[in-house]
Amino acid sequence: MSTIKIVMACHRDDIVIPDNPLIVPVQVGTALADHRFKGMQHDDEGENISYKNPYYCELTAQYWAWKNLDADYYGLFHYRRYFSFSDEPFRTNRFADALFDSNDEKTLERIGLNEHRMREVIEGNDFILPERGRFVGKMTMREQYCRALQHRPEDLQCVLDIIQERYPHMMDAANAYLDGSTGYFCNMFIMKREIFFDYCSWLFDILAEHERRRDFSDYSSAQYRVSGYLAERLLGIYFTWLKGQGHYTYRELQRTLFDNVTRPAFPRPLKQVGDKPPVALVLSANDFYVPYMGTLLESIAENASETRQYDVIVLHRDISERNQVVLRRMMPDNFSLRFFNTTRFMVDYNDKLFLRGHFRIETYFRLLMQDILPEYDKALYLDSDMVVNHDIAELFDVDVDGYLLAAVADADTAGLYNGAQPDKKDYMDNVLKMKDPYSYFQAGTIIFNLAEFRRHYTVEELFAYATSYEWQLLDQDVLNHFAEGHVKYLDMRWNVMMDWFGIRVKEIISLAPRHLSEPYMEARKDPYVVHFAGDDKPWDHPETDYADYFWRYALKTPFAPIAIDRMTKNKLPFMRRVKNKLRPLYEKLFPARTPRRELAGYLVRKITNKA
Repeated sequence: MSTIKIVMACHRDDIVIPDNPLIVPVQVGTALADHRFKGMQHDDEGENISYKNPYYCELTAQYWAWKNLDADYYGLFHYRRYFSFSDEPFRTNRFADALFDSNDEKTLERIGLNEHRMREVIEGNDFILPERGRFVGKMTMREQYCRALQHRPEDLQCVLDIIQERYPHMMDAANAYLDGSTGYFCNMFIMKREIFFDYCSWLFDILAEHERRRDFSDYSSAQYRVSGYLAERLLGIYFTWLKGQGHYTYRELQRTLFDNVTRPAFPRPLKQVGDKPPVALVLSANDFYVPYMGTLLESIAENASETRQYDVIVLHRDISERNQVVLRRMMPDNFSLRFFNTTRFMVDYNDKLFLRGHFRIETYFRLLMQDILPEYDKALYLDSDMVVNHDIAELFDVDVDGYLLAAVADADTAGLYNGAQPDKKDYMDNVLKMKDPYSYFQAGTIIFNLAEFRRHYTVEELFAYATSYEWQLLDQDVLNHFAEGHVKYLDMRWNVMMDWFGIRVKEIISLAPRHLSEPYMEARKDPYVVHFAGDDKPWDHPETDYADYFWRYALKTPFAPIAIDRMTKNKLPFMRRVKNKLRPLYEKLFPARTPRRELAGYLVRKITNKA
C-alpha cells in the first residue's frame, strides 16, 4: 500500500480538519506566529523556510513536506480548499471552484474525501491537478499577471529570465501556458515522489533566485505574497512541460471551496453577577436583516435594567464581520453579544425544509437551540421583526418549570380557524391535528425550557417532523405540535402582532373567541413587544400599524441610513408585491359572492391607490 501524505496549509487553529489519515495539517508561518497550534505539524521544524511565509504563503508547508516527510505520494491542500474525488460533477465559478457551505461529514463523503476513494484515484495516476479556471474577460495568464494591481510584471519577467538561463528546454512550455486563457490556481496538486522532488527542486531554485534579484521593500501587502503568486504560474508551466513528455498519467479534479470551516464553539452561560442570573436571549437573522435586528437590539437595550446582565446570542449563517462589529458597538456594558454560525448544523435539513412568502431559512434555527446551547437550561427567543418597549428581564424571569415553553396565545390563528380563512379549520383539525386549536401559540416570543425539551425530544425529532410536510406556518406549526399541552401562556403584551394591512384586527382577530380577542385588544394599548408579523413591514411601508414604534428606535441605530435608503428604493416594488399578495388571498380569505369579498376589493383598492 502506498504512503500518501497531503499537507493541508493552515493559518488558523479554530477550524474543522477532516478525520482522514492521508491529510497532514500543517501550521504555516509558525516561526512568526504568537503560538503553536495543537494537533498539527509545524512548518518551522526540521529544515524549513517558515519565516518566509509572508511571501511564500502555503509554499512553506510544501517545502517542509519536501524536506521532512517520507511518502510515495505528496500533495498540497488549503484549510478550506480540497480536491473532490467524486465522479459527480459539481457546478463551479469561473475560477473552477465548486462551492459548498461547510466541510461537514456529509459533504466530505459527497466529494469522496475518504481514504478508499482517494487511494483509488491517487494511485491510478502519476500526478493530479485542479481543473483549469479562467480570469474575467478571458485574459491570458500573462496578461492577467501584468495587469493586476496585486502583481508586478517585472516579477513574472524575472522568473522567465531565470527559466531561460537555467532551464531553457522549458521555455516553450512556459510561453504556451502563459499565453493560454485557462490555468491551474491555488498551488494545489498530488504527485508521485519522483515528480514531487523534481518539481520542488525546480520551483524553489527559481523562487530563491528571484528573491536574490528583486527588492520587495516597497511592495503592498498583496504584492508581498509574490512568491506564492509566481508559484501558481510556475506550477502550470512545469506541468505543461511534464505532460509534453508523453509518458505520465494524470487527472484533473474539481477543486472545492468551503464557506465555513470554523469549529463550532458552543456558547457558555455568562458568570452570574448579583442575585439574579443573566438574561439569556436568542435571536436569529441573516446579514440583510441586520438593520432590523439592530433596531430590536436598540429597543431591548434602551428598556433594559442597568443592574442586570444580558447574554445575547445571534444564530446566523452569513452575518458579516463588519456588521457583527457594528452591532457589538451598539451594546451597553452590561450586554454580551455573541454570534453562532449554524451552517454545519443545518446541512441535513436545508434542502428539505419548506419555505414560502417572506419566510427565510433562519426561522428554523430556533429548533437547534437545545443542542447549540448545551449548558443553558432556559433561554428567551424573540423574532427579529420586533421592537421591545419593556425590560425583557421581567419576561425571562417567568417560571417555566414543568412546561416545555411559555408563549402568547395566537388570536390571529384563532380568527382564521373560526372562518376568516376557509381551509384553516380543516388544516388545524386534520393535518396539524391540534387537540385544542385555540391553544395554538404565536412563536415570535418564546421562553424555552431547554432542559425540559432535552428530556422529551431531540433536535433530530423536531426536524424530522418539520421536513415531513409543507406546514403552513413552518416551524411555528412544528413547535405547536410538540408543545401542545405543555405551554405556559404569557400576558399578550409580550407579543402584540401589528394590524396586517388593516385586515388582521377587524377581519380576523375579531372572529376569535372573546377570551383571546379581548386580551389582544387590551394589549394593543400598551404593547411590551410589538411584532411586525407578516410581510407588511414598517421598513417597507412607513404608514403600517405601529410603524412609529419601529422608527423611534431605528433612527437611533447606525443602520438608520441603510433602512431609509432601502425603503426609498423599494417603495414602488413593495406596493406591487402588496397587490400580488392580496389578490391571490381573495379565494381563501374572501370567497366569491360574499360580503367579505366585496370588502376585500375595497381594501385592495384603498391600499394600492396609495402607491
